[in-house]
Amino acid sequence: MKPWFVRISTWVLIAWALPGQSLLRLKNPGAQSSEAAPTVADTTVEYRSWTPGRRHILAEFSPDVEADQLIALREGGAEFIRYVPDHGFILSVTQDFLPQGSGLVRAEPLRPAHKLSQALLEESSPQGQEHLIVELHPDVDPLAGRLIARLLGQEVLEHPDLLPNHLLVRAPRSDAVRLAEWDEVAYVFPASRELVEGQHVEACPGALTVAGPVGQYVATVGDGWDGPGLGSAHLGFHFAGLTRKLPESRVREEVTRALEEWSRAASVRFSEVTSPNLPRTLDFLFGSGEHGDEYPFDGPGRVLAHTFYPAPPNPESIAGDVHFDDDEEWVAGPDLSVRSVDLFSVALHELGHALGLGHSDFPGSVMYPYYRRASALTLEDLNAIRTLYAGADETPPEPPPAAPVSLSITSPAVFPVTTRAAALSLSGTAGGGTGAILVAWASDRGGAGRALGQTPWHIVSLPLEAGPNNLTITATDSAGVSASRTVTVTRLAAAERPALNILSPTTANTYESRSASVALAGTASPAPGIVRVEWSNSAGGSGPASGTSSWSTGPISLRPGVNTLAVTAYDSSGASASKALAVSYWPPVSDTVAPALKITSPAATSVLVAVPTIRLQGIASDNVAVTEVTWSTSYNKSGRAAGTTYWSTGDIPLLVGTNVVVVRAFDAAGNSSWRSLTVTRR
Repeated sequence: MKPWFVRISTWVLIAWALPGQSLLRLKNPGAQSSEAAPTVADTTVEYRSWTPGRRHILAEFSPDVEADQLIALREGGAEFIRYVPDHGFILSVTQDFLPQGSGLVRAEPLRPAHKLSQALLEESSPQGQEHLIVELHPDVDPLAGRLIARLLGQEVLEHPDLLPNHLLVRAPRSDAVRLAEWDEVAYVFPASRELVEGQHVEACPGALTVAGPVGQYVATVGDGWDGPGLGSAHLGFHFAGLTRKLPESRVREEVTRALEEWSRAASVRFSEVTSPNLPRTLDFLFGSGEHGDEYPFDGPGRVLAHTFYPAPPNPESIAGDVHFDDDEEWVAGPDLSVRSVDLFSVALHELGHALGLGHSDFPGSVMYPYYRRASALTLEDLNAIRTLYAGADETPPEPPPAAPVSLSITSPAVFPVTTRAAALSLSGTAGGGTGAILVAWASDRGGAGRALGQTPWHIVSLPLEAGPNNLTITATDSAGVSASRTVTVTRLAAAERPALNILSPTTANTYESRSASVALAGTASPAPGIVRVEWSNSAGGSGPASGTSSWSTGPISLRPGVNTLAVTAYDSSGASASKALAVSYWPPVSDTVAPALKITSPAATSVLVAVPTIRLQGIASDNVAVTEVTWSTSYNKSGRAAGTTYWSTGDIPLLVGTNVVVVRAFDAAGNSSWRSLTVTRR
């Protein structure tokens, strides 16, 4: 069955706006509406959606909105997807949804400007490519996100440690805007070096609020423990339960060290208390599975810890509490094992949430949504916490003298270098100094940029001009101390560039195949210089072609859909030329009819409950036969329903807040259909 998408050309919303600025804490507040009177907004903007009939809007409510007003919106077809502090939600609504009253201050489509990280504008990418994290709305099928990226010609990279609603995409930086134009996309921000290199990482799903989780597009939650403005706060902390995997003294030392790190950054002081569950107190607890807060841990890996944001929005006494999964391999200090978890690094990150910070978009920062081993807060973290609190009001003790900043280049190992290539990759190490180290490069022939990482660091495809290029690599620590190395790379005049043509099965850029494989053939020049020709398929598979100046591939297996076949010819100097052919292949199928599916109990598409589980019932039918009915939740729980024509689930676990339950019916031919139910648990 061919994929499809729809364009929503017009969508009229009545938009309310109270005098003054919005209270929504988006990272891009300048993108919000700022009208001072009711208007009719967004009557000509085009919004792209892969899913027909529904789209996502940003809705802001007045602080005194009543619960029955929110329930009325749900009964009118609105699904509450994510909480946007203060007093806002991302809603999934039908195309003809028209909010009226209901305590709304503003309702408008989620604009591309809301979805683009400022980090994409502040970072540089000399090679013109960027690795992006694409966050989808939690009610969006990840397959839809993959299809959107492929439609835009982007490459989706696999990584087993990504959050369920995150995609890792390699694409030109300019494509971030094209991604943000799609309704299914919630936010786009840079990927870290660890993710790009396929290293094992641990993700933080985000801190918790009583109104549900928040997205990456949220900067802060609440005004901090000091209230509105930049003030001071004095908080208690208590160790409610410790792990046996580390000595008790070491656990206290690592957590206290993390507390002190935030105290050095902002005017927040901590004092240990002897009783748990006190107001304005952070309780630290190690627990396994069910541990008393209705958010059970999931065993080793995945969720390492969770934290409750300050009061408000969370109530006392859970506000600010930090819980660690005791099933993890907790360590303190250097440890080379892949699955070990550094307690200080995780505690430092979670304490940022406990003080009111959302996730950072900047790779390398402590508050980035994927944990990294940390020794101190970065400048990005310092700037973030000082949007909630005043700067530290005490002079920290004089630190010991820092080791001198060191810088080494490990590849290439010997300079000067002579090459015909238009770019050069360098790598090395940096150390010593104070705090984080930034490695940057500059060329006397023009151009400058930043390296990836620190120890080690990498510069990918540094551009070269013909003739000598004097390259200066500089490592600078947070105190401004630096070390530099200048090396010379000479680029020789380029030889005749390779050229390649695909002649069979077509000379056009697209081709529709009737069989499950296709063979390519063509030419490459200059004839004496071509040493090899290779092919690859975007849908999977690669290999060498036979011949050089005249080449052929033999049968290449195709997958249903669009297969982009790239052929590349290389000469003896490493220069290359490529051509691509987009081959569409749709295998004949005898059954293309998806099952019909209906949820009969509950009858509504959005329900409000006060119990920890829910059971669903319904009916499924097919022109041949329904083979299976399954369910899954937005919190990564899933199972199989009993029965097919008349089906029912067992107890589906619910978390406090918004739960999206998706039911799918499958037939023997692999066709499927789905229905969703939004369950809000008080």
